[in-house]
This record gives sequence, structure tokens and C-alpha cells, in this order.
Amino acid sequence: MLLIRNANLADGRGMNDLLIGNDGKYAEIRPGINPEGIEGLEVIDAHGMLAAPTFVNTHMHFDKAYTALAGRESTIETLEDSIHIMHDIKRRYTVEDVKARAERAIRECVMFGTTKLRTNVDIDNMANLVGLEGVLAAKEACKDICDLQVIAFPQEGIYANEGTEKLMWQAMEMGCDVVGGMPAAEWLDEHARRHVDLVFEIAEKYNVPIDMHIDQSKDMFDRSLEYTAWLTMQKGWGARVTGGHCTSITYQNQSHAIKVMKLIKESGMNICTNTQVLAIMGIDAEPRTRGVTRIREMVDMGINVATAQDTICDGFHLYGTGDPLDYGLVGAYTAQYNTPGTAKLIFDMLTCNSARIFDPDAKYGIEAGNDADLNLFDADNIQEALRTRASRPYILRRGRVIASFERKASLL
Repeated sequence: MLLIRNANLADGRGMNDLLIGNDGKYAEIRPGINPEGIEGLEVIDAHGMLAAPTFVNTHMHFDKAYTALAGRESTIETLEDSIHIMHDIKRRYTVEDVKARAERAIRECVMFGTTKLRTNVDIDNMANLVGLEGVLAAKEACKDICDLQVIAFPQEGIYANEGTEKLMWQAMEMGCDVVGGMPAAEWLDEHARRHVDLVFEIAEKYNVPIDMHIDQSKDMFDRSLEYTAWLTMQKGWGARVTGGHCTSITYQNQSHAIKVMKLIKESGMNICTNTQVLAIMGIDAEPRTRGVTRIREMVDMGINVATAQDTICDGFHLYGTGDPLDYGLVGAYTAQYNTPGTAKLIFDMLTCNSARIFDPDAKYGIEAGNDADLNLFDADNIQEALRTRASRPYILRRGRVIASFERKASLL
């Protein structure tokens, strides 16, 4: 058993002791737990460090991770250009190469305190199923340190990329946990709608969640988000459906956007914003657009909004570390959240909001009976954790310390 003393719970409950049983679950949570008489008890004194449930990152691309370590050359720096940069890279994929890069990325995410991850894997006639084989191998290699869900993701479209429909079905047979989509990649609006229909058909066949890149564009006429929300509502799928990026809604007129957001709220689906699209949606003339979804409005409307890393050093995005406090801080700036209360909204996007996407029915958080998936932060409060991207001396999964991240600087 493990006793963590003097932990400052990030949810506002203040200083508590956490008793974790041999089954890796919280047995008791309260101040002043007496360790005497508990046989074989290990004790960690948190000394008032902030305690929060594990980070959950639901939007990654581990098959592409670290493909740009030598650089990323682009003359026009648009999303479309980024997609083309990856084409030649994908054609050269090997299972061994993808596995090695994906495993490295997974382990680094875990070392920052993320033990629940969801990754897209490109399914198309360039990568075929090679990337998927590599990521599934990495998933197996890392199963003791994290839970990883794999999305079958048609980056190039389904009807615009010959053979992808067949490959999507094969990918699900190989063991994908989630079905993805990219309807904005289709040439015609009718194909985009058929794309969404097919994703729901596959999801129903395999009884898996849906997590699509939806309207990741600056085209105000893209309409897949509202169609997906409507279909989600009609089928009663609710939180089992997630829309990633959802940027075109920011270019739509306010009246229409409000209608779409009301539909999203009514449907119960989730939105995952990835704020690093600030760098990848393209260079505009001034005044520049951000290419990020309507974060504040959606949150204020009661929509479940999460945020995630998206990519790490690939043909889309030269940067990225996998540290949720890095992309959380970018999210705070992007959403213009600048108070302790709104800092907590960002922290929720990295934790409980993302957990709802990962598994809407799972028990999550620091509560008796739940898995003790926990991070301790060397910070007094949430905004300080974000501001300093605080050290995490103790990272636990199912009651076991599996990693430690320390941020150090010294003046000599």
C-alpha cells in the first residue's frame, strides 16, 4: 500500500492524505490518515504539492512523430503544404521506423504525466497499413505504462484517395479502437457527407467511438461539423463522438455559428481544439486569423471542450514536446484565459474534459475506488503549474510511481 501525505488537491478540496491499496485504487481520501498499523506501507510526503489526476491527451499522430527532426522545409507554410510534405515521408514508412518513433513519443508523453493517450494513424494509399502496424507494435511495447487508443484516420480523404475505404475496414479488423475521419479532404460536399456517413457505419459495425478531424480549414462553407452533430443527435451517440480542430466555424457569421454550437451542445458530442494550429493553418495577410475553434464561446455554452498536443516535430509542426502544460499554456493564451478561474478551465481541458472523450463511462479522478492515476506538481496552484510548466516529481499509474519529471535551472 501507498500513503501520500499532505497533497493539495487541484479540484479545490485542499490538503488531504491519499491512501492507495495494493489493487492500485484509492482506498481512502481525507486529512490525517494514520499510517500506524498498516503493514508494508510506503509513505510519500507531498509537502503541499498540487495533486491532480493523470493528464489525458486524445489527439496525437504518433506515426508521424519526429519525422522533422532535421527540419521542415516549406515555402508557403499552409496546411495543404504540410500534408504534401508528409506524402513522401509516408511512402518511405517501415514498420520498424514507425514503431521506434511512436514508442519514443509515447514514453515521453508518459514522462510528462500523461498515461491515457489517443493517436490518429494515417490510413491511405501512401502509408497503406504500414504506419498502423508500427503504432500497434508500439502500443504493445508500452502497455505497462499507459492506455493507448488507436484511431483509423483517413488523412487524405476516403473518396478522394482511391482504396482508402477498403483500408479503413481492414484497419478496424487489425485492432483500431476508434474510427476517424477527415471529410474536408473530399473534393465534393456530397462526398464529405458520404464520408461522415461511412464513419458512423464503421463505428456502428465495430461498436467503437468516433473521433474525426472536422472542418479543419479556413473555408466558411465547410459544413461537416453541423452534419456530424445532427447525426450524433439522431443516433443518440452523444459523448462517443468527438470533433477535432473544427476551425472553419470561426470564419462563419455569428448567427450561423451560434446555431451550430447549439446543435453541438444538444447532441452531446465533444470538441477537441489543438491550439498549435496557430502555426500550421497558413500565413494570412493582416489582420491575421488564428485558425482555432471558438473556444470561449463553446465553453460558455456548456460544450465539452478538450485540448491536446496533436503533433510532435513532423511535417505539420516543427515543435511540440508532448507536455500538456506546454500546450495548455498556449491554449490559455489563445483563448485569452487570464484569471485563476479560467486557468482551471484550461486545466480541466487537459484532464477531466479529455477523460470524457477517452471513455465517457470510465471512473476518473481522485475519488475512493478509482484507479490511482495521479500527478504531483511542484506548484502551489493551477495557474503556477501552467506558468512554470512545473516539475512533476511523482507520476503514478494504478498506484505505482512510474516516472518523474524535473525542471531545473541554476545560476552559477
